[in-house]
Amino acid sequence: MIHATPKVSVLYEILGPGTKGFKTFICAVCETERLLFSENIPVDDIHVTKDIYPRVAKRLNKGTRSVARQVERMGNQCWSSMDEAQKKKYLGKVLKDIRAPRDMLFYLAFYVHFRRGFYEILEEQPEVLFGVVREE
Repeated sequence: MIHATPKVSVLYEILGPGTKGFKTFICAVCETERLLFSENIPVDDIHVTKDIYPRVAKRLNKGTRSVARQVERMGNQCWSSMDEAQKKKYLGKVLKDIRAPRDMLFYLAFYVHFRRGFYEILEEQPEVLFGVVREE
């Protein structure tokens, strides 16, 4: 059972509970946050297929390919479920499209860590992309 932590509540707000792949996606967001803000690994040095999917698969006792499919599906679902107000809140600005579903992992990891959108944080702390984080 997943408890309603702030990380989980963000996804509840976007998708609603009970969505297939929800737990896998939450674990991937948490792992992304850990790598970014506990390990201080720069965004460009995190490779989801090497650094995130295998760890989530091991934790959930699933195959890596299954985890990859679920995370990508949930990333797309998050994107398509968000209205403009949610994009502004969680991403820090309204985008027309995301480059890849994996981008949602980074956007949401920033949000659950700072409780502010990715682009909002980047405006104030561009160094965060390079693994340098100033806690507020």
